[in-house]
Amino acid sequence: MAAHRRSALVDELILARADAHPDRTAITDARTGRSLTFGQVADGARRLAAGLGVARGDVVSIVAGNSADHAVALYGALVAGAAVHHANPALTSGELARQFAMTSPSLVLADEQARVAASAAADSRTRVHALEHIAELLAAPRAAVDGRVGSDLAHLCSSSGTTGLPKIAAHSHAGTTAGLRSLAQVPSKQLTADDVVGIVIPFTHLFGSALLHHGLGSGAAVVALDPSPFDFEAFLRMLQDNAVTVAPVTPPILRALAAHPLVDRFDLSRLRQLFCSAAPCPPDLLDAASARLGCEVTDNLGTTEAWGVAMSAQPPVRGSVGRIVPDLEAVIVDCDTGQRLGPGETGELWLRGPAVMQGYLGSAGEPDGWLRTGDLCSFDAAGNLFVVDRLKDLIKVGGYSVSPAEVELELTRHPAVADAAVVGRPDPALGETPVAYVALCASATRDELRDWLAGRLAPWKQVSEVVIVERVARTPAGKLLRREAAQAVG
Repeated sequence: MAAHRRSALVDELILARADAHPDRTAITDARTGRSLTFGQVADGARRLAAGLGVARGDVVSIVAGNSADHAVALYGALVAGAAVHHANPALTSGELARQFAMTSPSLVLADEQARVAASAAADSRTRVHALEHIAELLAAPRAAVDGRVGSDLAHLCSSSGTTGLPKIAAHSHAGTTAGLRSLAQVPSKQLTADDVVGIVIPFTHLFGSALLHHGLGSGAAVVALDPSPFDFEAFLRMLQDNAVTVAPVTPPILRALAAHPLVDRFDLSRLRQLFCSAAPCPPDLLDAASARLGCEVTDNLGTTEAWGVAMSAQPPVRGSVGRIVPDLEAVIVDCDTGQRLGPGETGELWLRGPAVMQGYLGSAGEPDGWLRTGDLCSFDAAGNLFVVDRLKDLIKVGGYSVSPAEVELELTRHPAVADAAVVGRPDPALGETPVAYVALCASATRDELRDWLAGRLAPWKQVSEVVIVERVARTPAGKLLRREAAQAVG
């Protein structure tokens, strides 16, 4: 991303590529085959910025799957001076309403979920516009918004943090561009104009947004496949038909690539690298996928709070998620004493640097600037990072983060539920699945409780099992003891 290297504004950094190479293909929708050139993305973003009717400092929520129009909406909102709130389109009306209450968007751009988004915004003055009618918002480009600076908010992304209900991680333009520049300096993640990046990770996830920015900002072509519902054959066809060279994946996708017989029907010879993130990935799975596909397969670490954290070394060190990216400080700290630990010692990973979020929306960041990740990690003597376990209660389901507190909240809204604890259970395909331990105050079946959740939470937040217990373990002060609740039954 050499062009516009000094810009601290995300849209300027990315759209500089459009000004340099307007006629090259920038993004293709894998399902429809519709493509936009770099010039069309830039022109569309600048015209959309003029027609959105928002001002610097406003928030625009995007509730949409991966598409070329999603990219135009994202950069258009940023050009207009707004911060973009990313909301997964699979969220229910209640989940969206909670996020809207935290982010206060003045405008929501939604795809097929426009009706759900409208319902979620019904109690506010928020405007909702269907993304399929984005052309109605295009106007003549206007002069750049005055006064924009790097500290302006750019991305608002849902994160479960370390405890409690989902929070909104707030990233500035300067922090985002710092993260992108760090990523561009990592040899194993550098892209060229000859690369084609196939993205099935949701653009509404910070991982997906980072890859979109990194791909277009490097001058590479991006092919976007909407992941909901995920169609493995469509994913393989995207890789083959678009001659994809680099693709980010989650462990469940990588497992299919390593073992599914359907893979043999497709020509994936152009792939040079798959990089896995979003959830822990077993080293033997990385090796199996690499051997079958004949390309490099790596494990990496990123967080919603700090963009890319560790990227694979060359050659990759199996079992490690890589080395800390440039311009990011990392230390391992004893969880009890706060003492900094050395190589080979396990403790909590703390991070500090320009790419770390400003804080969770509505709350101040850490006073010392260190982000306490809640991850138990260790470094070896060469600086390779190893993730050992998680301190936090967050459940990772196929790359999605599930807040146990959010699922517990919905369960306890059922009139027959007195108390509930939700715990992650290991799953060979998804990494983990949520299991609910429920104490009842009236008659209810397990199926009734699962049906209750089905209409209130997104698919990846659904529990795989409901266990009825006499009582849910808590401390005398009332703090929920999730692990003890599971052990009392097991």
